[in-house]
Formats: sequence, C-alpha cells, structure tokens
Amino acid sequence: MAMRQPVQGWIYHPRWDITFLILSFIVAFTPYAAYLAFGGNLFDNAETVGTSAYNARVFTNTLVAVFIGGPHMYATFTRTLMDPVVFARKKYLYIFTAIAVPIFVFSMAIISYTTYVWLLTIFFGMASVHALHQIMWISGAYDLSRNRAATMFSKFIDYGVVFASLYPVPIWKMVNGNFRIGPVSLAINDLVYGWNWLAYAAWAFFAVMVFLFIAKSVREWRLGTLHRGKTLLIFVTVNVMFWMMFLPNTDTAAQGINTWHSFQYLALTWYAHKLIEKRDGKELGFMHFWRNLYNKAKEQSSSRFGVLRNFVKEFSAAMRKIDGDTGWSSFYLLTIAMLPVSSIIVIVTGALLPNLHNGAPGADEAYTYMGLLSILLIHYVHDGLLFTDPEDLILEDKETAQQENDQPLTSPAPELATA
Repeated sequence: MAMRQPVQGWIYHPRWDITFLILSFIVAFTPYAAYLAFGGNLFDNAETVGTSAYNARVFTNTLVAVFIGGPHMYATFTRTLMDPVVFARKKYLYIFTAIAVPIFVFSMAIISYTTYVWLLTIFFGMASVHALHQIMWISGAYDLSRNRAATMFSKFIDYGVVFASLYPVPIWKMVNGNFRIGPVSLAINDLVYGWNWLAYAAWAFFAVMVFLFIAKSVREWRLGTLHRGKTLLIFVTVNVMFWMMFLPNTDTAAQGINTWHSFQYLALTWYAHKLIEKRDGKELGFMHFWRNLYNKAKEQSSSRFGVLRNFVKEFSAAMRKIDGDTGWSSFYLLTIAMLPVSSIIVIVTGALLPNLHNGAPGADEAYTYMGLLSILLIHYVHDGLLFTDPEDLILEDKETAQQENDQPLTSPAPELATA
C-alpha cells in the first residue's frame, strides 16, 4: 500500500508543541530526584514523621508548590476572573464555585479527622482526573487544528488509554490497603480493601486500551492520517502516568505528574491569552507589564526621582529583552505574586485552630492543605469548564496561519524559552 504523508496540525508550532507539551515530560522526574537528593530513600514511602524521608517529602512538596504547582493553580484566575472575554461565558458558575468550594474544603478539614481524610481522598481523585482531562483538552485541540473531525470511536480510544493508564497500580495499592499519602491512609483503602477483582479489571481495561491505541495508530499511519503530535503526546502520557505510580512514595510520585501537568498548563494558559488578544484585538494588561512600565518611566519628566526612574526604565527594558515582549515573564511573576493568599490562609487557620485533630497521622499538614485545597479545588472546577472548549487553543484562520506543517501562528521562540 502506498504511504501518504500525514496531514499535520499543531496548536502553535511544532518546535513549541514538542518542547513545552511533549518533551517537557522530563520535568515529571524532578520532584522524586529532589526528594532523593534531600535525604529521601528510594524504597521508603516517607510516612514516618521526623525521618529524613518524611522531611524530604515535605520540603519537595513545598518547592513544587512555590515554583510551579502554586503558579499554575493561580494562573487559572487569569483566564476566568481576570479575563473578561472568557469570564463572560460562564461568570455565574465561576463566581458560585469560587465561594462554595472554600466553604466545602474548610468544613471537610475541620469537622472531624475522618472528613479530613475524605477531603484528601477527594482531592487526589480530582487531581488525577484533572491532569488527564488536560491531556484530552490538548488532544481535542489537535483534532480541531487540522480541520479533520475525529470519530467517536477514535476519541474513545484516545481518551480511554489516557484515563486507563494512571489507575492500575494505585487501585492495586488500594485493594491491598497500601495507598498512602505520607502518613495518611486514604479513605478509599477501607472502601475497596480486598476487592481484587477491581484491580484485575483495571489492569485488563488498560491492556485492552493499549492494544486498541496501537492498532488505531498503525492504521492511521498506513492511511497517512496519523497525527504525530497528538499520538506522541498520548504515548508519553500513558508511560509517565503508568510507570510513575510504581514508586513507593506515592505523594512525591504524584508531585512529579503535577509538575509536568503544571508546566504544560502555564504554557497553554500563556498561549490562550495570546490568542484572546489576537482574536479580540484587546490587550490584557498583565501580559504587557514590562512594556507598560517602561513607557510610564520614559514619560516621567520630573527629575525628583530621576535615579529611581532610570533604574525602572533600564530594568523594564532588560526584562522586555529577555521576555521578547511576549508577556510570559510578567504572566508567570503575576501567578507567583498570588501565592501569599494561600500562605495567609495557612497562618490564620493555624492560629485560629491550634492542635487540629490532636496529632492524628497527617494532622500537622492539615493547615497547609486547607490553604492549598481551598484554591486548588476552585482551580479544578474552573478548569473543568475551561477544558470543554479546545477551540480556545486554536486560531480561527488556520488556513492562512498554518499550511500543512510548520508555519508559526506568530513569531517563534523565545516565548517561553526560560519559563
């Protein structure tokens, strides 16, 4: 059979997609590497308070939260509450969930230790679905990018293999009562303990979906319709999600998945903002902070603060050069600047609710979870709405922006080269 060249479609540009969405899977291994470097043990589940492994786990979690997990969490609000175009679509849902979710989190964390454990169980369940949902959002955008509608069966295989990849190992741990996050045994352990059939079903479903995905990919390759970008993304995702869960320290392994997911998310959110600006012809101020600051300093004629003005002008000019006037650095720094909100929640709840749950396993981290989950679960719900619109990642005039393969929609790198 004669082979035809595959029809390609990319979200932004092949080099950008491959770097920031696909090959970025390498960052998934950095949390566990950091955990080992800070005193963790490869075969330790880091559940004993005060041990070097436990301390390394907590320190690694903090680093991830500050530099990538937290910023990606707050980046959501730049697309909902801070983006008038997107916010207008579902504003009442965004507002309602921004109020209701923190009430739910605080109630579950405070009422009893049992509800606190269930809160962590719900959180990790939602976190896993959220990370996989993002891959499906990207996959849907890839289908739209080449103006070729995917069949329902094709979507079922793509979605099925991605969602099946994460759960065989965790479910096996659960049915044996061994799924732990540090010292906390999640409530799901007691619920499904001894249900070996559930683990067998998860492994069987995963095997079937892998077989179907390989068969579909081979068929598309033969027909010349294989989307290399989407296929490679799904292949890498399946391997990362599946093999990462074998690591004994489940919490840090999950942080690896979260790190990759967050890296992708920050890149995609930046890009979605660029498309909003291009479609509507209106600038988002936080994407052009350095340019606006430079212009404001340049316009100041008073010599009273001449030294400060010159410093601001030179600094903003340097940042513009590094940033390439693309807005990625001011966008990222804005998300960093929001992090104190969670810190304030942690400090206030710790002061108002001392000795919460009286030293039960994992109780010392309850305040941290309250500060993070009250924002993180809003992020999950808002993204659940955002991820239903893969067209947000696609420029409408694709035929002029991207012929066949590799013409960028706007100027290529260095948009996120040092993000």
